[in-house]
Amino acid sequence: MQTEILTDEQYKDLSRNLIKAVESRCRILPLNSLKKSKYTLNRPIYITIETDEDTIIATLDDIEAFAYADNEFEAINGLCDEIVELYEDLRENQGNLGTLPQKWLEYLNEVITTHEDY
Repeated sequence: MQTEILTDEQYKDLSRNLIKAVESRCRILPLNSLKKSKYTLNRPIYITIETDEDTIIATLDDIEAFAYADNEFEAINGLCDEIVELYEDLRENQGNLGTLPQKWLEYLNEVITTHEDY
């Protein structure tokens, strides 16, 4: 009596097809720059690029930041702007932050160097 639902070959084929389907909708990319001369990333941060019909969504899950646009370039630029804006807001209000925003600020302080002379 056979107890397996799929043969090894069927399982491998299904796995390959699932991976292709996910990769066509979602990719993880390193971001090496925030595209602002005042801010330098100390190391790459990993962002997610998703496609939802005709919209591209760029997200940084570590701080729950996202941006969406018609193309990948604009979505990434929008995410960079969102990260910088959030970082500036968190730094300005660091005495009044809740637990989660405080963790976001700690993460951003770890990955971003600010050049005050700009």
